[in-house]
Amino acid sequence: MNAFPPDENIAAACKRLLQQQSFTTQDDIRQRLIDLGYDDVSQSTVSRLLSRLGVAKVPNAYGKKVYCLTVESEPVQVSSSIASQIEFITHNQLVVVVKTHPGSAQLVARLIDIQPHAEILGTVGGNDTVMVAPKDINRIEQCELVVKARLGIPS
Repeated sequence: MNAFPPDENIAAACKRLLQQQSFTTQDDIRQRLIDLGYDDVSQSTVSRLLSRLGVAKVPNAYGKKVYCLTVESEPVQVSSSIASQIEFITHNQLVVVVKTHPGSAQLVARLIDIQPHAEILGTVGGNDTVMVAPKDINRIEQCELVVKARLGIPS
């Protein structure tokens, strides 16, 4: 018998797995849940969990499609691996620019956009550059600090 209450905790475990790791198939997620002690996890159970959690399959920094949480109710925990993809963050009094390693900009833009912030109007992510539009150009320094905090970069 499973040591965890079914359904509610399996959803929390699935969400935690998706926040911590990249998965390319539902079977990989299913196997990981089984490894954690959830017995009799079927592919259809995983499919329902992913739907309930608002998960989508999106390309990662390398173009490989992975499952990703699209609806976040908590702040994003940025790991040091994301910070290692950033070369520098600066601004020109109009827009904050995040320079990344090639292929990382869209992921970085997504991390900035996941939870709206009062200082940020929006982002545009290319291949190796993210442009962050502040809500108020007179508060560009504050916007830059928010971007740095979101990405785990010391101020």
